[in-house]
Amino acid sequence: MASTQNNDQRLLDRILEDQHRKLAPEKSRDDFFTFFSADKALQDWDLDNDEITDGIVDGARDCGIDGIWTFVDERYITADAHQYLPSRANKIELVLLQAKNSSGYQETVIEKLHFHLPTLLDMSRNEEELSAHTNAKLLDRTRRFLHILEELASSFPQVRVKVIYASKAAETPHPNVKSKGDRLRRELARITSDTKAEIEYLSAADLRERTARGARAVAQLVFTETPMSTSLGEGYVCLARIDEYYRFITSDNEALRLELFDSNVRDYAGSTAVNTAIGETLKSGTGEDFWWFNNGVSVVADAAQIAGKRIIVKDPQIVNGLQTSHEIYSYFQNGGQHRDRSLLVKIVVAPESGTARLRIIRATNSQTQLPAGALRATESIQKDIEESLTHAGGYYYERRANYYRNLGFPVDRVVSMTRLAREFTAFAQGLRSARRRFSPHEKRGDPTGAAATARLATHTERCDRTGILRACRHPGAPEAEHRPGARQEATAAAAKVPGPVPARYRPLRAR
Repeated sequence: MASTQNNDQRLLDRILEDQHRKLAPEKSRDDFFTFFSADKALQDWDLDNDEITDGIVDGARDCGIDGIWTFVDERYITADAHQYLPSRANKIELVLLQAKNSSGYQETVIEKLHFHLPTLLDMSRNEEELSAHTNAKLLDRTRRFLHILEELASSFPQVRVKVIYASKAAETPHPNVKSKGDRLRRELARITSDTKAEIEYLSAADLRERTARGARAVAQLVFTETPMSTSLGEGYVCLARIDEYYRFITSDNEALRLELFDSNVRDYAGSTAVNTAIGETLKSGTGEDFWWFNNGVSVVADAAQIAGKRIIVKDPQIVNGLQTSHEIYSYFQNGGQHRDRSLLVKIVVAPESGTARLRIIRATNSQTQLPAGALRATESIQKDIEESLTHAGGYYYERRANYYRNLGFPVDRVVSMTRLAREFTAFAQGLRSARRRFSPHEKRGDPTGAAATARLATHTERCDRTGILRACRHPGAPEAEHRPGARQEATAAAAKVPGPVPARYRPLRAR
């Protein structure tokens, strides 16, 4: 019998085959389709593989739900993060996924969701009864959402529920499926009195388009007047209406695109005097243009091209203007109007080789006084330290000012760049002094170095009471001192942290 697949379905099958082979050959076709669909459905939230997998509940007794994720103000809430929720929130979102590795939409899928979801999302639910026909992971993820809903109730956040039904269908759902989907939407809107619910259907064409789109590596900015440029390198300066800039920094579901700020040395600073003034300028109705009172934003990109009244930007990074961006986002989220006001935007295409991008970041962030070490926040070694501290010691290395504070993590578990540099320096200086205290007689009486190592270990324990340096696997510790490459690692680490460092830890060119 001849195949009835259209071109989109054929192309999607080939994409699935290639990615299945490359990414997860050990998974079954159905399991990989679930992961693939989740990746594309959640593209606007920019989740990593672990976060996607964390929400997948597919399996026995899954109540027709393949995945469930909870977001607070666009940030995914993991098992750890929900313990440190902010005291206030503007928006709570619940995203549910059903992925069918088939070529159509089925009414029974919607019916099953309609039967189970009202009970699962009821705060008065009977956990013991539910556990008889619901898998443990699904119970935990729905419990997480209900806990967040209750914890943040006093801030009266917007509550949004989105059900995504993905399949390899060639056409839109049959009217009967849509009708049952509408009934499910109305039922979910009753979770709270002001809940907004939505049902989204992803077809073969939708999944293929999102695969081609990638992780939003390309963005478009609509400008008001022809941008200015020069012959010295590639770049543009233009005015963009503030509502068009809002679209530039948000995804299709109006979530702030946090990946645009990865190269910024700071996170949102909150209600500071400067940010409050930016917000007041946006709200003012004086008829004065916004860009008169604001320095604008700087964007570094891999490529930029003018197409009509738009600039197509590849891999944009907002390296200066994060505070302004957050205030504009908040302004429109609260019903603000553009009133024909504009923002100054500078787009620079940095050469692929060389240090131009890092120098642009430093230069554009030097207008506001920052600690010298803050300008190193985007270097790879700082990211490595952040990952090591988190995984090995349960500390959160705040290489970007205010990042973990904004997430609500405990103050005693957050380590600033300055604090780590201070502890490193104190440890290194003390280690050097401890070595000098060993007399030649002591050294002759301790040929194996065991006594010296014990004394240095005691010094290590005394200087590192918090365990931060051990968590970071500090190369100066006694157990690592004689390891091959330890001295080189210590030199490299010392060169990257701000503040004075003893001479033996400095690179030769700095002595």
